[in-house]
Amino acid sequence: MKRMLLLSLVSFLSLQTAGWAKPAPEGLQKEALKTFQDYLRLDTSNPPGQELKTARFLKQILDHEGIENQIFDLGNHRANLYAILRGDGSKPPIAFLHHMDVVPADPQFWSVPPFSGQIEKGFVYGRGAIDIKGKGMVDLFTLIRLKREKQPLKRDLIFLAVADEEVNSLGARRLIHDHPELLKKIEFLIDEGKTVTEDAQGKALYAMVGMGEKSPLWLKLTFQGTPGHASVPMADNAVNRALQAAGRIMHFAEQLPFQVLPGLEDSLRLQFGGDVTRLPGYQKDMATSLKNPLFLKGLAQVPELNAMLRNTISITGMKGSDKTNIIPNQASLTLDCRLLPGQNKEVFLKQLNEAIGDPSVKIEVEEYYQSLFSPPDSGYMRSLKRVLHRYSPGLPVIPTIFTSSTDSSLFRALGINVYGFEAYRVDEATSQRAHGNDERLGVAGFFWGLDLLHELVLDLNQN
Repeated sequence: MKRMLLLSLVSFLSLQTAGWAKPAPEGLQKEALKTFQDYLRLDTSNPPGQELKTARFLKQILDHEGIENQIFDLGNHRANLYAILRGDGSKPPIAFLHHMDVVPADPQFWSVPPFSGQIEKGFVYGRGAIDIKGKGMVDLFTLIRLKREKQPLKRDLIFLAVADEEVNSLGARRLIHDHPELLKKIEFLIDEGKTVTEDAQGKALYAMVGMGEKSPLWLKLTFQGTPGHASVPMADNAVNRALQAAGRIMHFAEQLPFQVLPGLEDSLRLQFGGDVTRLPGYQKDMATSLKNPLFLKGLAQVPELNAMLRNTISITGMKGSDKTNIIPNQASLTLDCRLLPGQNKEVFLKQLNEAIGDPSVKIEVEEYYQSLFSPPDSGYMRSLKRVLHRYSPGLPVIPTIFTSSTDSSLFRALGINVYGFEAYRVDEATSQRAHGNDERLGVAGFFWGLDLLHELVLDLNQN
């Protein structure tokens, strides 16, 4: 009975892919859906991740299809997987990246078991469905379909599945460090990011593509003071110094200048969520208005847009004495700073130090990597627009940046043009479930993604 229900679901939902020149065969849709469910059933909650089992799962499929691949064992049951479908080499390779680990899920807050891969009312449920095992399956079955079709390829197609993106990016860092030869000459790398957003009726509204993300700059600030018994207040108290510095840091953060990265006009307008023409400082059009500080200040009232328009600082921790009656030798603050692509870290740290104005402060960088910005007008973006417009003429394709960080920046640092795009249709309510309860991905949108990525690869093969 379950087999009949699955076949009926596939038959019905395959009708939703009308509009593509050559929809995926029903058999491949069914196979991809079942494999997606099985992939979700492998619990790779991080920590501890234990992605070796998922790498072996993917390897078994790739071996069966005759697609060249290898596992890189990272120890402690962690691993990366690399696969390649070779073309004739007349054009540079394209890589498809996803991470195998997922964030933890608490079953008591889910309506279905979080590692069940259960299908309910047209959605596949499971931790990692949209972050980001669904993309991994669309990538995988695109390679499988092209291999079975014996499509002549001008580009090598590289499939990368890495460990530990959700915590320390161990997988991406080790792949880059240990096997740089596998990443040479890649022209475009497609990582997790945005999708094609659809309304409740399944109509595509727009596509959004990540061009870059902000650099994480995590700092520990340590302040020195005179220790003593807390019954005798000390003016030179390390905790007082930290508190005073926190106030100055907050003021400094509020004064950081706005900077509009190129190509983000439509993204800012769309994510504002209201009528931007009613904001103070709006003039003529979005491009003109973004030059007006008053208009930028209005946009920045939306926290997500504020983070897209300037460097930001969040004070995330403070530590003083372990005992109530002791004034400590030192106190500390932890800051999560995010810098826009192209910003100079040393200049920022100098300005921050001057704003703090405390000679006792020691600033330690705990995490940093430079974030770059991929061009919004590239061969990949032109192909994506061309293919999407075959399906939906005039569909807006909107560049954006991410305020958080993924593995993408590590690969951009190699000179690769990286784009954050997941080739399926997703409604807004579903996209908001990443890292949340009842994470899911629509089956119709998943099938649609199989066709989109297939046509996109063929277009990039010719252009």
